[in-house]
Amino acid sequence: MVLLGYEITFLIYDSYSLKDKRSVVKSITKRMHNKYNISISEVGAQDTLNQAIMGIGIVGNDRVFCHSVFDQVMKEMEENYEIEIHDIQKIEA
Repeated sequence: MVLLGYEITFLIYDSYSLKDKRSVVKSITKRMHNKYNISISEVGAQDTLNQAIMGIGIVGNDRVFCHSVFDQVMKEMEENYEIEIHDIQKIEA
């Protein structure tokens, strides 16, 4: 069993209120969970207007597959949302 954990910090453009931020974060969470069957949640900076910290968990039986799923998630997030990723921390078990 392979378990990959990531903590992603990113800026959200055009987010001028917590309502704007929540809209983007909720959309990312729902879309990525439904499409890739991953665990994803906002884990920090809940009161910051234009920054989000999200945790992503991927479980599988092949390390290469898990990494490819993460790469697909990151690519889709960057293509479909007005965000700028600042930091990615990886945890493997």
